[in-house]
Amino acid sequence: MQIIIAIHVMSVIAIAVSGTAALILQPEKDKKLVLTTRIIYLPLFVSGLLLALKTAHSQPILTILKIAVALAFVALLEISFAHKIKKTPTKIVLAILAILFFLAALLGIMLITNENS
Repeated sequence: MQIIIAIHVMSVIAIAVSGTAALILQPEKDKKLVLTTRIIYLPLFVSGLLLALKTAHSQPILTILKIAVALAFVALLEISFAHKIKKTPTKIVLAILAILFFLAALLGIMLITNENS
């Protein structure tokens, strides 16, 4: 299970770096970063599913909340990528993205620490 947690954490860090860079760069220079972010979704979703299956029996509500927040983050990130083609994302969208990211991370940490104790 430690390897799955490590894969998940590395995927989260990679999403944060590539997603932030893709949102900061000009639209004509961000295509590789957007593609990289989308490729990183695969190990993130697979490891997240395995971790959710581990915690769902003991903490179902927190697990469902974590999944919902993580999916909302990914959806808003993809919407931001699409809107970026026309114009730069607004500060409120970027703030909501940051809040969702840190909320998902916090919920994930809570789930793992409660599961291991």
